[in-house]
Amino acid sequence: MRARLVLVTTATIAAAAGLLPAAASAPSPPLPLPTGAPVSTNLQIWPLGDSITLGISSPQHSPGGYRTALDQILSQSHIGHRFLGMALGNSSPTLDMNGQAHHDGHGGYRIDQIRRDLDGRARGTSDLGGQWLTHSGVRLDPDVVLLHLGTNDILQRWDTRRFDTRDGRVNLAAGEQRHSFVADLTARLGDLLLRIHVLRPRAVIVVATVVPIDLPGYAETVADYAASTRVLVDRWRGRGLPLVLADAYSAFVAGAPPGAHVAPGLLSNDAVHPTAAGYAVLARTFAAVLEGRTLPVPASAGERP
Repeated sequence: MRARLVLVTTATIAAAAGLLPAAASAPSPPLPLPTGAPVSTNLQIWPLGDSITLGISSPQHSPGGYRTALDQILSQSHIGHRFLGMALGNSSPTLDMNGQAHHDGHGGYRIDQIRRDLDGRARGTSDLGGQWLTHSGVRLDPDVVLLHLGTNDILQRWDTRRFDTRDGRVNLAAGEQRHSFVADLTARLGDLLLRIHVLRPRAVIVVATVVPIDLPGYAETVADYAASTRVLVDRWRGRGLPLVLADAYSAFVAGAPPGAHVAPGLLSNDAVHPTAAGYAVLARTFAAVLEGRTLPVPASAGERP
């Protein structure tokens, strides 16, 4: 029994690291399991990001966001897991019952704010004291980080540089400015990934392309950022960093009618946050990585792929 438990658990951790064979042909190169990863009956999973990790919807929130559906999918797949995080907001009865309410989804947060809270304090509205990975009292030690981040950088048109505009912020309609903005945004994402890796070198980081923003002036920027994120993850995987891509953007646009930026029914009234059906798609996208399958997953809201 002991040997069987170790074998099953090793397979579970390998699935999270992208080591198990993909269902489709031509799988991406296997991601090596970080040295020193413990054999545990439960994957320690850290949902990290902004309000989409929190589970915001409009006009009303989706309890638990993608985390509720992901918890159910992993349990049905017999993947032992425990969600980590400093926050408990916007839980669901299922998450509460299963002891899975923890996360770090922080509404309105940009990449730089999450970056500062890893080992410092961003002094934002919900950083809960910061130092999430270095605090002497509570230190998060994930096996897997689920990261969806960058939406607020785009919505706020926030950058460290000033652009040649009236307010100094990027004009997303200007191709050259948008290109520079996306390059800077991707560089900040890369800096965040590197810092997580330095602080938790054995953790596998699952990097999501952000879901579409179906608003004039933003849709093309999100598409560019998704493309840039794919290149970043592929390049750094090639250098041995424990990264895996979860292509949420592709899952949301799959099946979209001609001229549309997202499949019907997946975004809320605000055209930014997913609906309950959209969060289910995001959950399946992350689950596809944790179960060792290829991406993107279909965007149909009815049943699991």
